[in-house]
Amino acid sequence: MKKSEGFVGKLWSFFTSLKLTIFLLFILAVTSISGTLIMQRANPQQYVKAYGAAGYRIIKVLGLYDVYHSWWFLLLLAFLALNLIICSIERFPRAWRFVKEPLRWPSREVLEEMKPLERFNVALSLDETLDKIQGALKGRGYRCEKKLEERLGRLFAQRGVINRLGVYVTHTSVLIILIGGLIGGIWGFSGGMTIVEGESSRNVTIFGSHKVVTLPFDVRCDSFQVTYYPGTMTPKDYRSTVTILENGKPVVTKDVRVNHPLKYKGISFYQASYGTISNREGLLTLEVIPQNGKDEPFRVQVKVGGEVPLKDGYKLRLVAFFPDLVLGKNNQPMNRSEELRNPAALLEVEKDGSPQYRSWVFAFFPEVHSVRNAPFRFRYLSFEGLQYTGLQVSKDPGVWVVWAGCLIMLVGLTVCFFISHRRVWVIVEDRGRRRQVLVVGNVNRNHAAFSQHFEELIKEMREALGVSQ
Repeated sequence: MKKSEGFVGKLWSFFTSLKLTIFLLFILAVTSISGTLIMQRANPQQYVKAYGAAGYRIIKVLGLYDVYHSWWFLLLLAFLALNLIICSIERFPRAWRFVKEPLRWPSREVLEEMKPLERFNVALSLDETLDKIQGALKGRGYRCEKKLEERLGRLFAQRGVINRLGVYVTHTSVLIILIGGLIGGIWGFSGGMTIVEGESSRNVTIFGSHKVVTLPFDVRCDSFQVTYYPGTMTPKDYRSTVTILENGKPVVTKDVRVNHPLKYKGISFYQASYGTISNREGLLTLEVIPQNGKDEPFRVQVKVGGEVPLKDGYKLRLVAFFPDLVLGKNNQPMNRSEELRNPAALLEVEKDGSPQYRSWVFAFFPEVHSVRNAPFRFRYLSFEGLQYTGLQVSKDPGVWVVWAGCLIMLVGLTVCFFISHRRVWVIVEDRGRRRQVLVVGNVNRNHAAFSQHFEELIKEMREALGVSQ
């Protein structure tokens, strides 16, 4: 395209610059790495804990908590798309001329300036020489055109002309992938939903925000199971039995496990997390060990906030239960998670309505915080709380567009790197008793391989024409 002078011309030159393409790809690569290193779509508390308050402010201002949906990342993609479009508009007409208007019949002077080049003489007639050379070229996959003039014959042969369009196929594939990503970004979502065992929900909380998407159907957690490695509280496998309800009627039921999602109406449900609700209908089982030296140990079960009788007028109240106890600021007990990773319970023993003492019970440290000279000691046995499942929910209507773009890109890259545009011109001139043959080759890439190919082609031509090497 002919560029005008002034601002428009400079702007056009800027967007057709290969340096701009390289710069944009480099910046996109660097920012993509930052999106891998920095937690994406986490809650603010996680960022403050990991990077500090100042680090979180920087992350929030720059949008690094959701790099791939930040305004500046989308702007970079838009610049790349514009760069590809303008570069294609600028260079495509020249590439298209190679396809529709190839250089078929250049002058002898032009051909003699090109390399590689070969000359030899033959005794066959003009027509027979052209036919045998054409046969050798067709045997190598060339498409040939022939032109006869007075005492002169010409051949033009080429293969792999599609290579001239490979880069534009690749450019198109990138644009299709960007469009697919845009479709997913506008009409898709990614979030999470927490469902208590036996209950249902249709609300999805979008990651990195407080937005809630309401699904057009209900999702019910029928049951949840978790298995642990022997002798530990480390989960080995966990799964949720999930049912999709349409107008209150079940339509799909499936066990959802890690890397085994449930897909329904373009929405995917992945097993992401799980936990135990410690402050709702949880039942703690303890072994009570009397310290009077005569009573045998016995078991009790107590709910969170509830109490049970012991012996000799004593009562036990479960003040609080922590599935995963850690110490927070000022050594205040808090839950790190709702998973049973470090279970602990705060107990209170009463008599005649008066609190006598409090004691902590730890699942993994039974001797810690035992009260000396107390009438009872306690040992943690188990906790049965309401299980909940955490599902990651995603909808990406542009995913098939992205996959189509990737497939087209694969075709484009194959054409670019594994096919080359090879051209051969032949002039056969009748000089009375003999015919002089001029063969010239040209390739747009991989010149070393073409040089070897050209030598083999000349050898085949000589053999077909009966000319000694």
